[in-house]
Amino acid sequence: MTDSTSEHPAPAIIATFPDRGEAEVVAAKLIGAGLDAVVVDEVEGGSLPVDTEPGVVVAVPATEEAAARDVLAIDTPRS
Repeated sequence: MTDSTSEHPAPAIIATFPDRGEAEVVAAKLIGAGLDAVVVDEVEGGSLPVDTEPGVVVAVPATEEAAARDVLAIDTPRS
């Protein structure tokens, strides 16, 4: 028997949003940069999240977390 955690490490959550639209845009940027990003919608019924729901998250494999944060940092305006 093999250890499945080494084959599939837990995903890293890169960002959380109240709705799916912004999450899709961020995921598209990451995918465009060659990363494996997914949108996970935990908002039941597509409405705004309540305190017990995390909202809509963008996740990448843990091994790509640093690269994903670098891609998004390029798009963040600096003051």
